[in-house]
Amino acid sequence: MRGAFAAAFPEKRISIHSTDGARHLRLTTAAQALAALAVLATTGWLAMAAADRAVGLIAAAPDAGQTLVLEQAYRDRLNGLTEERDLRAAEALSAQNRFQTAMEQIGRQQTSLLRAIEERRELATALDLMRGRLGQAVKQRDDVAAANDGLLDRMNAVSASLSAAASGEDLTETLQAVTGALAEAVEARDGAAAERAALAKALAETELELALTTRRQDAMIDELQQAVAASFGPLEGLLARADLDVDSLLATVRRGYSGQGGPLVPVGVSTRSSPDAPATTSRFDSLMIDIDRMNLLRIAIGKVPYAMPVRAAHRFSSNFGYRRDPKGGGRRMHSGVDFAAPRGTPIYATADGVVTSAKSESGYGLTVRVQHEFGFETVYAHQSRLRVEAGQQVSRGDHIGDMGSTGRSTGNHLHYEVHVGGSPVNPMTYVEAAKDVF
Repeated sequence: MRGAFAAAFPEKRISIHSTDGARHLRLTTAAQALAALAVLATTGWLAMAAADRAVGLIAAAPDAGQTLVLEQAYRDRLNGLTEERDLRAAEALSAQNRFQTAMEQIGRQQTSLLRAIEERRELATALDLMRGRLGQAVKQRDDVAAANDGLLDRMNAVSASLSAAASGEDLTETLQAVTGALAEAVEARDGAAAERAALAKALAETELELALTTRRQDAMIDELQQAVAASFGPLEGLLARADLDVDSLLATVRRGYSGQGGPLVPVGVSTRSSPDAPATTSRFDSLMIDIDRMNLLRIAIGKVPYAMPVRAAHRFSSNFGYRRDPKGGGRRMHSGVDFAAPRGTPIYATADGVVTSAKSESGYGLTVRVQHEFGFETVYAHQSRLRVEAGQQVSRGDHIGDMGSTGRSTGNHLHYEVHVGGSPVNPMTYVEAAKDVF
């Protein structure tokens, strides 16, 4: 063994000459063998590392393919959710239009009901007048009958008192006068009877018309009561789902819509021919109270930011809450929600209010701020163009700006915020609450 090593690695002597003299380096067989082993070990380690890396790349190839499949599935799922959200938004807009149409129909029915009540009041007044005229005709008939009886008595008295000496000519004249007066009385009596019959017929027709009007009015009240009852639940539930005090909101709205006036006109409605009229009037009063409450609910809902600020096709790109900052910088609080769509997409006010600011803001870019009642404020940021000015009154659905990417933004989108009492809240709380109503 030692002979083999000695033959493979013979001892060597290396001489290094310089001006200072010569130096000699001796390489023994053992030293050469160790050096060769070190080189061989290093080469083997490099070969093993390269092979391991190659095996790792080969093994990772299927994982990369699987990652691509997962990414594609995620994109497909995201596109599906976007399409579903757009469909829900379209359904919400259609429901809102149907709700508005129903409110307009209720308004028309209310007008028709008021007109029917006025017609009934006029019929009742006419009925009272006819009753008065009929009473006068009856009195005239009785007066004529009494006059007839008086004439007959006078004629009998005259006939009895005529003396035997009275001339035939005087008797004839007296009888003719009495007979003429009696004929006139009979004619007047017959005329009064005919007028009384005509008035009785007109009275019966008026009473029938009044009964039919009352029946139609009751049917209209029933229809309106059903419509109002069907609207109450969703409207009150909408406010309740957003954790809003319904009675407090309605009291605030009522204070702002409390104007009254007009001439004092006493209401006189006869009920002698319609025993159900008091009940109908009571139902009408109750209905008017319900309609008033429904109108207050409608006004209150118009002042709460329930609507969507973007109606066109869009992507919900960021939710409310903590998230990874898209510009870098770790996790940060995102105080609104983001809707991504092409540049210039219209942006709409989500509730009635007053524009308090319409200008460029640091980080937010071109921004519109709208102050609403009940302590609400909405913010619409990163716009490309503003279409309102500070101090301007806006209503829900008004076009207030166009989508853009101004300020601290990575692309075209709307950053939408809702503040209550100065603190940001999740805007989707209100949008989701209204999706089953509008």
